[in-house]
Amino acid sequence: MKFDGGAELVVTKGGEGEVDFDGGGEGQLQIGKRYKDEDTGIEVLVTKAAAGRLLCNGAEMAQLQPKQTKSAD
Repeated sequence: MKFDGGAELVVTKGGEGEVDFDGGGEGQLQIGKRYKDEDTGIEVLVTKAAAGRLLCNGAEMAQLQPKQTKSAD
């Protein structure tokens, strides 16, 4: 998905809802970061960074924390 303002992302988990980009507002989308909407289950991966925030059905999407993996001892 490409948005005005330069943000690009890939939907990694679908659901019923509309993803939108609010450019120029607070926040900074970082490349490689994942965002999720808890209500719909939609997850996206940012492929091109931009200033702004992601919205799903008008609500701000939460940035997911990286999963911890076990070290290979």
